[in-house]
Amino acid sequence: MIGRHRTAVSVSFLVFGVTVGGLIPRVPALKDHLHLTDGQVGLALLGISLGGMTGALVSRVVINRGARFFIRAGTIALCAAAVGPALAANLIELMASLFLIGFFWGFIDVLENALGAQLERSAGKPLINSLHGFWSLGAFTGSLVAGGAAFAGIGPLTQFVGTGLAVALVSAWFMRDLPDLTAVDAASGPRPKTIVLTAAVLGLVTMSFAAVIAEGGTSDWSALYLREISHANPGVAAAGFSGFTIAATLVRFRADLLTARTGQAAVARIGALMAVGGLALAIAFPWLPIAVAGFAIVGMGTAVVLPLAFAAGANLGRTGTSLALVMAATYAGTIAGPPLIGTAADHIGLRFAMAIPLVAAVAVLLLAGNLAIRPARR
Repeated sequence: MIGRHRTAVSVSFLVFGVTVGGLIPRVPALKDHLHLTDGQVGLALLGISLGGMTGALVSRVVINRGARFFIRAGTIALCAAAVGPALAANLIELMASLFLIGFFWGFIDVLENALGAQLERSAGKPLINSLHGFWSLGAFTGSLVAGGAAFAGIGPLTQFVGTGLAVALVSAWFMRDLPDLTAVDAASGPRPKTIVLTAAVLGLVTMSFAAVIAEGGTSDWSALYLREISHANPGVAAAGFSGFTIAATLVRFRADLLTARTGQAAVARIGALMAVGGLALAIAFPWLPIAVAGFAIVGMGTAVVLPLAFAAGANLGRTGTSLALVMAATYAGTIAGPPLIGTAADHIGLRFAMAIPLVAAVAVLLLAGNLAIRPARR
């Protein structure tokens, strides 16, 4: 039964990732269509963050009332909402459409990670990074579709409609075996005791906030960076996000093995150090091949941090308590990051504005000790 549940949860992460990967590389096209500045793009992306936080909070109301149903229904609704940005006629409409997409992302995100953390406990070994690996695989697939569409001159609307239909069909069939959270809890044995706000939780909250600025700041702005700083055409610029996501995918599918042997803190430190090096490389040498390689290194490094933080949050207390705090910090980071980087880019240029995720990666390196939890045994 755990195997069937794990497969269904993996597919839910996969199709979630497809919707993200299909949108982000088309940001340059949306920017050009609406004649937006970098700062306005940052404000538009803020809609995703605000929607994500709202969706995450709403999910807490239904998390124990049928996670299976709400993940499936939320995925279908997300497919419909994904068309919105291509129909936007101005900045306000774009921000509103991105808010709706973000709402469903946040809603689904909390439910899926709650299921993933409980499946990890049931199996008695690290699983969370491999589940997020399926998300990255989906994001890479979506980015390939987006890059191909951009290169072929296919508009965002046609692409978003086609991707939405495909995701809806796949999710309807393969997510039938999703468990409810209560069913997973029953299989996983006694829950940990409810926690209070401790130094360990605060450390995870702070680290998650910094980690999402490092990861999201790189993935959100990589396509624009490659187009405007490295002078790539729109199709090639999408390779920045593709390189970022494929690197994250490969690392996440192997990271659970390393976590089981060395522990969460060691893996997070290695990842943060790679992120610092990759961002420094892309900023110092914006020539296209080097910049793409730098973003790929960042993807490899940041890939492991947030999944480990989510699992650590769940292991510190009852699911929905410490995990909710870590999730809230993550969405707070996505709110802070886009307008901060966008505004800085308007004043000092996008190249130097990328120092913001670089500093955030350094912060993750310094805070990784908060993940010092005994590795799961096989």
